[in-house]
Amino acid sequence: MENIMDANLFQRMRQHIILNEGTSPASYRDSAGLLTAGYGFKVDNADTFAKLPFQVRDGQSGEMRPATEDEKRAEFDRINSLPQKQLDGEVKDGKAFILTKSDMDSKLASEIAAREAKIKTEVGAANWERLSDGQKTAVLDVHYANGSLAEFPKLKQAIKDGNAEVIGKNVDFHSKDDQERWTYNTKRLARNRAEAQGISEADAKRSVDADLKNGNLRPGYKPSDKTSDASDMDQNPSIGGLANEAEQTASADPRIAALRERAAAPILDPARSVLLKPVENWTEGEMKDVLRSAGEDFTGWKSGDPLKAHLYERVQDWHTTHYGDGEQQYDGGKPVEPRAIRPIPDESFAPVTPQGEDLWQASARMGDTLAKAAERDGYGKAVKGLQRGLNLLNDANPLPERSPAWGDYTKQPPLAEDGDYGPKTDFALKDVLSRHGAAKADDAMALGRFDIFAKEAKAKGSADGLDQATKDVFGPLYNGSDAPNGVLQATLNKLGGNGGPPLTEDNWIGPKTTESFAQVMDTTDPTDFTRSLGSNLGLL
Repeated sequence: MENIMDANLFQRMRQHIILNEGTSPASYRDSAGLLTAGYGFKVDNADTFAKLPFQVRDGQSGEMRPATEDEKRAEFDRINSLPQKQLDGEVKDGKAFILTKSDMDSKLASEIAAREAKIKTEVGAANWERLSDGQKTAVLDVHYANGSLAEFPKLKQAIKDGNAEVIGKNVDFHSKDDQERWTYNTKRLARNRAEAQGISEADAKRSVDADLKNGNLRPGYKPSDKTSDASDMDQNPSIGGLANEAEQTASADPRIAALRERAAAPILDPARSVLLKPVENWTEGEMKDVLRSAGEDFTGWKSGDPLKAHLYERVQDWHTTHYGDGEQQYDGGKPVEPRAIRPIPDESFAPVTPQGEDLWQASARMGDTLAKAAERDGYGKAVKGLQRGLNLLNDANPLPERSPAWGDYTKQPPLAEDGDYGPKTDFALKDVLSRHGAAKADDAMALGRFDIFAKEAKAKGSADGLDQATKDVFGPLYNGSDAPNGVLQATLNKLGGNGGPPLTEDNWIGPKTTESFAQVMDTTDPTDFTRSLGSNLGLL
């Protein structure tokens, strides 16, 4: 009789693979430059691409619908030669073919079953069944990432011999990049060792780092000397850099690594996660999760938390959206059961940005951006810049008006600008991503960082470094263009500048512009100036 995989083991494998591969509903290029989608599913030819149940945005209705086989084959031919940057752009623009979470989960389940069957063939079913769940998880991940165990003869023999020590040291992850160089994803390798050896991931990471430093990993294999995120990992390069250059060298500040992991992780609390979706996409069960949280999670000293009121308000919005805001109807003195005015979703879907990008993917990428800023500017300063930027964006873009039957939303307090990337900051970032998308989150972070510089300039009475700060903050948003410099000069001119002749708006920040900025900071609130600049740049 065939052994059926235990449900707990399946979930363990599933979560391990998703954590290692990342989540990308759209196509991306792996470390070898091949098209991939979902949880690391290879779609490197038209046949495999056409077999996946991609969704496409209908040109007339604007709604997502299943793509036809002809459309999928044409799409593969169209994107097969596109670089990763252009693929990312199509996701942001809502043009990419997308896999739903349920379809990705179904595909992954079949992949796990197929991989297990192949491993049993390669090492023997009885030998496979002797392994611990952790060993099975690590071995299956090696097979998943590399296609087979053919290049792992020591691992195969150790499984047959039941040698746990050798198994634990040979659950490597490696791949060839597009220039035929071997690369390591040390984060993934550490996770596999932790599973196989039954140790903590932190201990496994120290073991991997030591072996890498001492040359004890597989002979002939070494980390790539590339610095591009897109070449150093066998997963979505835009997913937040689980194996990018910063990850390879490991930051000296453990808070930065924790920041990356928190930003890349989904919100696990059901009610909080649902808040990151429009109410029209909530199932009835999700609405009840929010209602339960409002009633049970805010007792005692938490009872006055404005978030409690907001949860009830979102439940009201759900009822208004699906049943309307008319008065209760009666028949013979008895209340009539309301009838839905629009379909109520039966299936729960993962949160996405307004552009259709997986929210956790977008958040992971923002976490990567923030981590790089933290490595450059310091953890507290970088996080405080994000917090300030999110507050600026939220102030300029309040929640839309709701049904007059309910009145205005309860005002929520601003995010504490304490320089710590905790759960509230993480949720605030994901909330902005869910309502505005990744581009606006980038804008917010840039404005927050600039405001930090402006406040420091006011405090010390000098704007030295204004030119470089402006380039660092706004350059990535404008592809290195000097146009923001001219907008900065125009904003200074509007506020009076240095009291002399207006600045020449020539996009060059020289001594005159720097001096004018310092003088304006002396008489103006820096955050008010940042708001004006952000508005003039179109970022708020």
